[in-house]
Amino acid sequence: MFASLCFTLADGTQVNLELRRALAAGVTGRDPEKVRAHLARQAALGIQPPPHVPMLYPLLPTLVTNASDIGVIGMDSTPEVEAVLFHAGGIDYLTVGSDHTDRRIEATSALQGKNSCPKIVGTTAWPVSEVRDHWDELTLRCMCGDTLLQEGKLAAILAYDNLIALVRERDGADAEGRLVFGGTVPTLAPPPKGDVTIALELNDPRAGRRLRHVYRVHVRRAYFGDA
Repeated sequence: MFASLCFTLADGTQVNLELRRALAAGVTGRDPEKVRAHLARQAALGIQPPPHVPMLYPLLPTLVTNASDIGVIGMDSTPEVEAVLFHAGGIDYLTVGSDHTDRRIEATSALQGKNSCPKIVGTTAWPVSEVRDHWDELTLRCMCGDTLLQEGKLAAILAYDNLIALVRERDGADAEGRLVFGGTVPTLAPPPKGDVTIALELNDPRAGRRLRHVYRVHVRRAYFGDA
């Protein structure tokens, strides 16, 4: 165990996750044409494609937190709202999170970029069994003040069954204590820079409810040079 996280269900029940492994799924778009276009844009910027599509990146479990304040180094990190799966006590749960990443580092190494910042998860969760039959209807949103940074349905990214199959294939069948960031939705506005407040939402329109988490980003600058 690397960390212990606590989540609250709708009925007030507390779920404790003894975190053993953390992963981030990347390039998870469900539309092959959009995936190819995304990779082409990345290549034009000099960013090499991942060795697998979709890709599964290991994360340092100690980076995962449901804090409301995080610190980052420099001005190059941005949020990335995602549905986050975790397995505790033999049950799959769903929360909302942010694969907060340093984009400058990511341009040369996606793995290092993803492991350069805290990984945010919410404090509330739903059992997957409550939403699995309408998974594609769930909607992710990321806000900074009044600016909508991201919004999209889970129908746009890797389906639940396919995500689970990918994780089992590459990380094994033992799910206990595992947490997975499931991929993100399109960016609608330029990501903010500096000290900002980010609001994450995972909405379930069928049930008329949402998971929401707000966190503040505090930029720590070097005392020398421009590093």
